[in-house]
Amino acid sequence: MASRAEEKQKRREERQRAEQHSAARERRQRLVKVASAAVFLAVIAVVVAIVVSQSGSDSGGGSTDISGVDTVNSELAGLPQNGSVLGDPSAPKTLIEFGDLQCPVCKLYSEKVLPKFFSGVVKAGKVKVDFRPWTIIGPDSDPAAEAAYAAGEQGRFWSFVELFYQNQGTENGGYVTDDFLTAVAKGAGVKDIKKWDQDRKDP
Repeated sequence: MASRAEEKQKRREERQRAEQHSAARERRQRLVKVASAAVFLAVIAVVVAIVVSQSGSDSGGGSTDISGVDTVNSELAGLPQNGSVLGDPSAPKTLIEFGDLQCPVCKLYSEKVLPKFFSGVVKAGKVKVDFRPWTIIGPDSDPAAEAAYAAGEQGRFWSFVELFYQNQGTENGGYVTDDFLTAVAKGAGVKDIKKWDQDRKDP
């Protein structure tokens, strides 16, 4: 009789331990979820801060005093440009990038991510990059994209795009003027500016 009661007590204690263990596991899982959510929100906050700081910056853009020419020339040195495609045309893989030249996050990607990509797999002939202008930010995005395509007619598409990012101004701040675009084209190495000017206005 005593042994049966002891067994019952033992089972009860085991059940309680199992319940406590399960409750502790659930608490840990909840903590992990909360921590993950906090990290995610922190990353979002950093991205938003970068966007705000970049889009609110008064540096660059609108001036005909273009900076970053040497940087862009160094990054793209030895890489063929064919229209909107950068790299060996016969590369087995293609990375398609959609971007708006007014986009501050695109600028950040251009300056922080792409250079290592260019000097690595693109230079090795494993990947080519095709840039597709996605003019979604505002009216100034269209003439910027048209000017880039016109530069591409003379094999300077990527030079134009990367140099534009180096000198990007505030979104829809009115800095994308004819003078600014011409200065970027000249800095990008477009040889025939008269032809470029005609090409960018060609429907």
